[in-house]
Amino acid sequence: MKFREIFDGLQSAYGQTVKTGEIRTRDGKHETKNNIIRAQPHDILYQKHLNGEEPALGIIPLNEDNKCKWGCVDIDQYDLDHKQIIEKTKDLPTQLFRSKSGGGHLFLFTHVWVPASLMRQKLKMIAAHIGHGGAEIYPKQDQRKSEKSVGNYLNLPYFGGDITTRYAFTEDAKSMELKEFYDVYDKIALSEEQLKDLVVASVKKGKEQKETNVDFEGIPPCLRTMLTNKIGTGHRNDGMFHLGVYLKKRFEKNWKTKMLLYNTNYFNPPMDDAEVDAVATSIEKEDYKYKCKQEPMHSHCDPMACSMVKFGVGDGDLPGIMPGSIEKYESDPPIYVVSIDGDQVECDDETLWNPDKFGMACMNQTQKIMDPIGKLLWRKQLKKLFQDIQEVPTPDSAKLDVQLKESFQIYVNFAKAKKIEEVRRGKVFTENGKTTFKFLEFYGWLTKNGWDTRRHPKIKTQKLFMDIYKGVEEQPKINSVTTRVIIIDEVQILKAAPSQNKKQKSNIEPGQDETN
Repeated sequence: MKFREIFDGLQSAYGQTVKTGEIRTRDGKHETKNNIIRAQPHDILYQKHLNGEEPALGIIPLNEDNKCKWGCVDIDQYDLDHKQIIEKTKDLPTQLFRSKSGGGHLFLFTHVWVPASLMRQKLKMIAAHIGHGGAEIYPKQDQRKSEKSVGNYLNLPYFGGDITTRYAFTEDAKSMELKEFYDVYDKIALSEEQLKDLVVASVKKGKEQKETNVDFEGIPPCLRTMLTNKIGTGHRNDGMFHLGVYLKKRFEKNWKTKMLLYNTNYFNPPMDDAEVDAVATSIEKEDYKYKCKQEPMHSHCDPMACSMVKFGVGDGDLPGIMPGSIEKYESDPPIYVVSIDGDQVECDDETLWNPDKFGMACMNQTQKIMDPIGKLLWRKQLKKLFQDIQEVPTPDSAKLDVQLKESFQIYVNFAKAKKIEEVRRGKVFTENGKTTFKFLEFYGWLTKNGWDTRRHPKIKTQKLFMDIYKGVEEQPKINSVTTRVIIIDEVQILKAAPSQNKKQKSNIEPGQDETN
């Protein structure tokens, strides 16, 4: 079907956003849970989506070969001026859609599968051009490095077909019917070569002005865009500071005089000369760097393009990288796959909670260095990302209760006792439908066979075991010696038998040492 052909993606999984029934206190909206379904998104799922059958379909653009046929700039802004975005992209082969929340999804399409890294590079360029350089980019990864990761999904447009709030916009910001969008798609979808050659108007203009407009020689892309449109009230001080850093890099002697000249030509209205002198004085005192993370620069930031211009970001100037999304692999304990700057970092909960430990994991796995960040800001970022965390289901064998069941089954089969007296030596005795054993001996066997005692100490493991098997603890006399044992129903053991044929060798044989 045409819709699936356009919005094709990963074949081994898809996403669903399901309402939990709870209301968020921060904005009064429904709480949702982002679920990953490990199955192929068949045509019937796409059709149900177009029919408006809940839940809506989310597709992961990054396929098994780390390629994609579409990408998206997710402008998560409820009061977004859609007409403004349409105007800024009128010369680009993009299509703006209304998102579920009222923001915008700016799509770029190709007829063929293209490297995700290429798609992301072009989308970052477009995001900076329209003043939303900090917006999320789909696909979120250049490639899927972790075997556990499936990537991040995006809820598709046209949920409910033509009767929808998730439609494509016409040139005059009206809703576009699905058939109309198909016609537009045929006109704007690119080949891989066309995607490689795609350049936004501001960059084209910049190339043309290299010889004619000396004011913009080697200038960072954000400043080019801002100065071309003239910097207005609201961000003039920050804009002037950013400009001053550029001019100081470019003009060694008369950069302060140049600030006054640029102020006259590119600020509307210009700042007072005294205000410009005050900014220049603060820059002169120290070797300041670009304010890439502050507005209005951040919204026009294109780090890759900036690093390639003569007076762009240099050593120490590059804007810091931060996690962009999190996938939670529902094992015991959970494993997290974190997307960061087009790459992925796999870590446990303790590493994710600590910014220094995560920074080290990021360095080791991606060769990318994070800037130092305080714990408070780090936790705020995690809190934000956990609102949209994707939960990836795992095999039963990755769950702690299943692991404990299978380990106990192996232990029982390995340490069968012929008489009750052997229980004192670490054996397991079954009679009249009841199984008796010493938990301390079982836990020692677990420890020798890879059980994570740091995360699951004896008391925690015993509680989990008792919850699973409904066991009782008793202290009968065995050979006239009071012995602390656990007694469970034999039938419980039979039900806990592993579902697949597994072989496991133990490092210690129960019964080697006699323990009271």
